[in-house]
Amino acid sequence: MRKHPSPLVAALLLALVCASQAAEMPRSAESRPNTRNNQAKKVWTNDDVSELRARSPISVVGREAGSESSAEQTGSSAGENTFPVYDSRLDDPEWYAKVSAELQAELDQRETDLEQQQAAMADVKNRVTQPGVALNEPSTGVTPEETLAILQARVQEIQNELDELADLARQHDIPPGNLRS
Repeated sequence: MRKHPSPLVAALLLALVCASQAAEMPRSAESRPNTRNNQAKKVWTNDDVSELRARSPISVVGREAGSESSAEQTGSSAGENTFPVYDSRLDDPEWYAKVSAELQAELDQRETDLEQQQAAMADVKNRVTQPGVALNEPSTGVTPEETLAILQARVQEIQNELDELADLARQHDIPPGNLRS
């Protein structure tokens, strides 16, 4: 005759399993003692910044209201080499020249690609074709006509960006010559 575990042993094992699963479950924030939720919350305003500075190091970027500029503090003369300081890059003529040069270089490259595609299409009409498709180079379009349309759209896109830059420069009183440098 074989002995089977008694129902009491089975009930104890079940209680032990349930207790271990309950211990592994996370408790809600309300039932946890000493959590951040139970602490009083503080909303910091501009008036409280001085109190904050006393508690921990805080860096403030920029000049404070009523403070002198660094050139006035050091007593620098007008004869020293100083660079102009602008409130925004949109007021800096050099920024316009740099962006314009980058866009112009991109426009030149895209126009070259467009001219090459147009020349290749003209060669096809004269029955002069490439020996095959270059699979190691990116393909712009499925058909030559589609490639030509995509390249024309890319040229127009850069031209539009240059026009927008010129409008922005005009709004910020930047001379047009800065865009052509």
